[in-house]
Amino acid sequence: GQGFRIKNLEHGRYVAVSGPHNNADVKASNNDRDVWVFQDRGNGRYSIVLEGSNHCLDLDYGKDENGTRISVWPYKGDQWQQWYLEQSDRGGSGRPQPSGGDQWSTGNQQQQQQYRGAVQPGTYRIHNVHTNTALDLAGGRTDNGTPVIAWSVGNGTNQSWTLESGQSGYRMKNGASGTYLGYNNLEQGELLCGRTQPVEWTVTRADQGYQIHPANNQNLVLDLAEGKREDGAKICLWSNNNQNNQKWNIN
Repeated sequence: GQGFRIKNLEHGRYVAVSGPHNNADVKASNNDRDVWVFQDRGNGRYSIVLEGSNHCLDLDYGKDENGTRISVWPYKGDQWQQWYLEQSDRGGSGRPQPSGGDQWSTGNQQQQQQYRGAVQPGTYRIHNVHTNTALDLAGGRTDNGTPVIAWSVGNGTNQSWTLESGQSGYRMKNGASGTYLGYNNLEQGELLCGRTQPVEWTVTRADQGYQIHPANNQNLVLDLAEGKREDGAKICLWSNNNQNNQKWNIN
């Protein structure tokens, strides 16, 4: 779903956490790094999930006391991990409001929204943190299903990717072919390829570089298979294990 930064009306600070770690404290921060996804749990209730993880805002043991601590834990469906959204008397529409480059239409027009990730839309080269090899569309071919592989850094436009804002993530367009980074099946071990029809990806900060997730499954990430260094190494989807072969420099 769409990601949001949560900003306090009184002091302008953001809801922040040190990372997707069990029991990590939720605090106010001047840093707008953390993006939160509101997942509809029905009956007007939402879980508020740190983008790129399955960790959500959690009211400590569901205590009914002023000053009860809020932290993040993996979502398990407990009521103390679910939240109602109420319209503020100081503004707002009673639903999550986008910030920065996000936009909503008004009146009877269909709602329009644009994803804003940890990097700005634009054209980049994407290198693996572990090997420094580049995300490369093999031969820059335009065919559906052309493999996306790791290759030594070069100057070819087949290693150039334009991040275009979509509704739930970025569409990643290859500079040589005009096709998009994609996959055939959204599952662990699926090899990446160029596709004429775009899919969307979220980009989240890591301790080094960034992680790139399918927008429709935040538990999977772009993974340099087995961390291999040789040209032609495969790129696949894999469960997030926070290793450097799953982290990417985007520049």
